[in-house]
Amino acid sequence: MNIILLRKEELSAGNFSFIKTDERFSHIKKVLKLGVGAAFKAGIIDGEKGMAEIISFSDALLTARFTAAENTDRKDGGSGLPPIRLILGFPRPIQLRRILRDVAGLGIEALYLTGTELGEKSYLQADIAAETEIERLLIDGCSQAGDTHIPKVYRAYSVRHFFERYGDTIRPEHLRAALDVPFQLEQEHNSNSHNQRNDTRIEVGIERNASNTCNECNDIERAGTLRLPAMYPLPQLPWDGRQTLWLAVGNERGWSLNERLLFAKKQFAAYTIGQRILRTETAVTSAIAVCLAVSGVWNTGNTEPRLTVTADPR
Repeated sequence: MNIILLRKEELSAGNFSFIKTDERFSHIKKVLKLGVGAAFKAGIIDGEKGMAEIISFSDALLTARFTAAENTDRKDGGSGLPPIRLILGFPRPIQLRRILRDVAGLGIEALYLTGTELGEKSYLQADIAAETEIERLLIDGCSQAGDTHIPKVYRAYSVRHFFERYGDTIRPEHLRAALDVPFQLEQEHNSNSHNQRNDTRIEVGIERNASNTCNECNDIERAGTLRLPAMYPLPQLPWDGRQTLWLAVGNERGWSLNERLLFAKKQFAAYTIGQRILRTETAVTSAIAVCLAVSGVWNTGNTEPRLTVTADPR
């Protein structure tokens, strides 16, 4: 923990207390090794950062007083989270635990957990899917990152259900990207070819227009042809870090053909981070990191200029 996070309701006249079974009590006692009069970084979940001074500390109870910092880097009153809205195919529970911590640590605005055609339906009923457990892991990730704002979490039973429930929140000016692996398209085509009519074929390579959408996405099935979008390297994503970015990442089995076509119809451009098949948690973390890097969100304003190499004039 690089900051101790509190719920607003835990404060009473600026004071708060932790009992000995609280993980935060143990961290302050055993890791930070603080005593009465010592101070540590603290913050209100989805609120202010500040410092907390220990007033009393026994073997059973810690009491401290929270003081919010006078200056804040969020002058607009917003969350300060990068406007990334992650659509995630519900992964295996052990993967989801890692992902929740990582996305909270990296910083995204919202997470949409979505059932998929190729995913295990039982994952949606796993203990990790409980709201309290999801919140705990998100708070853990924020504590590690030293931040107070956690992503909002939403759910859908399928990709189609996602668009039915949340499609209206995707505005025309929003950027949309669906992460995929190039050879999976061909692989799925080959494996399913015996189930398709003789007059149906799959084509890959719809061009992207200036607004980063597919020219023919509104008419995916035309004259017996299923049209899939061309794929682009994720580092080419034209995101400036200010407009909302919808980023779709599948679970370990990837997106089905129907889901790929649906994303294309909803004007999600297809992107890839290489030929390798990655674990879901690796793909999610890598994709978000690439998006944040290319957007300039990580620029601090005091970065040293890059070293340029010129040819030897001799």
